[in-house]
Amino acid sequence: MSSAIRDELARHIKQGVIPPFNYAYPSRSTYRPLNGSWNIRDIWAEDLKRHSVPELNLYLHVPFCRYKCGFCNLYTVISEDLDVYDAYTAALCTQIRDHTEIIQSRRLRTIYIGGGTPSLLAPRHFEQIFATLDEVYPNWRSTVEEVAIEATPDSIVKEPGTLRDLMSMGLTRANIGIQSLVPSEIREAGRGQANEQVIRQAIEITREEGLPNLSTDLIMGFAGQSPESWKHSVDELAALAPETISTYFLTVRPDAWFSKTGAYQYMMSPDLYERYDYANAVFKEAGYIQESNVRYKKLGRGGYQQKVLTFHGVPLLGLGAGARSYSSAVDYMVGSVKPSLTEVGDYISKARDHELTPVTGFVLDDEEIIRKRLVLDTFDLDLKELDRFGYQEKAHLFEPVLEAAQDVGLLRRLPTDRIQLTPAGFKYRDVLSWMFFSDHVIALDREYYAGLHKSNKRAQKHMGSEPLSISGLKTDAV
Repeated sequence: MSSAIRDELARHIKQGVIPPFNYAYPSRSTYRPLNGSWNIRDIWAEDLKRHSVPELNLYLHVPFCRYKCGFCNLYTVISEDLDVYDAYTAALCTQIRDHTEIIQSRRLRTIYIGGGTPSLLAPRHFEQIFATLDEVYPNWRSTVEEVAIEATPDSIVKEPGTLRDLMSMGLTRANIGIQSLVPSEIREAGRGQANEQVIRQAIEITREEGLPNLSTDLIMGFAGQSPESWKHSVDELAALAPETISTYFLTVRPDAWFSKTGAYQYMMSPDLYERYDYANAVFKEAGYIQESNVRYKKLGRGGYQQKVLTFHGVPLLGLGAGARSYSSAVDYMVGSVKPSLTEVGDYISKARDHELTPVTGFVLDDEEIIRKRLVLDTFDLDLKELDRFGYQEKAHLFEPVLEAAQDVGLLRRLPTDRIQLTPAGFKYRDVLSWMFFSDHVIALDREYYAGLHKSNKRAQKHMGSEPLSISGLKTDAV
């Protein structure tokens, strides 16, 4: 069996297959209605039983944006209405209070305010959020290792005082979406407000304010991007020297605007791995170390702690209209997966009335818990941690993949039963991760994306007729 898997892995690597980045397992595409079968209290009580050291990541979702990027399929709505912001912040704080027991039962490790563009909120909104955290978990500033926020360059430039205020409240990292330092690529991506000058101004503001960790990103595969323009962006960003840099292959999912219109011809070619290699070499030469297949950090300064801890199995409590929660019992959402101002209004009403409950999700058994860790955490994983979920009894499901990964040079296995990715393993991590997906997850994912493709069919002729699954691999490779 391992020889067949080895041949499959080797074939995918030779073909230069580029699956989407696996940042969660199972993905949102696998969530289905829970129909009242689980409530929030029971989910987190079950999760608590499965962790010998109770810890928690906290994610707070703010869905508002000034504009929608063409490649974005996240839960976002366009609004700059301060009255809506006021009502949403009050609802979010109510939801935080409703989870007091869950939060207090665990050591709080990280806080991440994502979106959307949370930096659109006014300082008073953040004061309200942090004051609520003070009520619920008074010592959070002592235990939390990272307080982070997502922001756009133009939101930082327009309201630089917001960053200063946030840092006084405890902010340690800001994720500022850059994507490219080539003006034509930025415009084509639907981000005309974030021109190169604005990007540089935003970075300068974070430097002047003394932000401990500036996190930025670049995307490989934009329409019109050439090897030369990619090198320009990489070289320029290395010179700007943010503490954390992420590099992603562009994936336009069927629920993004670019797919719905069919108007964007982006690159999805094995040649993109050459761009990965260039960035990898430049950033390492500039003193960065590789934290994951997509992320580089300055040692002792940068990094994305919430993501690292979530990959390590620390549960994540997601609060807000579009937030997902990752537990060891059920991964779930309390609202619709389709963002709209109406849905946000429904969230506000239900939060105010204490009526939020898991709506969609995926129930995890022991096998899926093991798969989750293997999909996400092969960068450095002690397999003995999985014994409490019956790894030894289920080893026949996973060992052939691990053996095959060793054979093709993606994985090393230490005598202590710790596995680690090699440099080649970092490069092809998402190809390997997909090999751990269960048949059930693959089937649910395909069903979801097939439905989206069917609705977008006429607008997506350039994408072919075959459904794009979360793995990004063709049907005959599954």
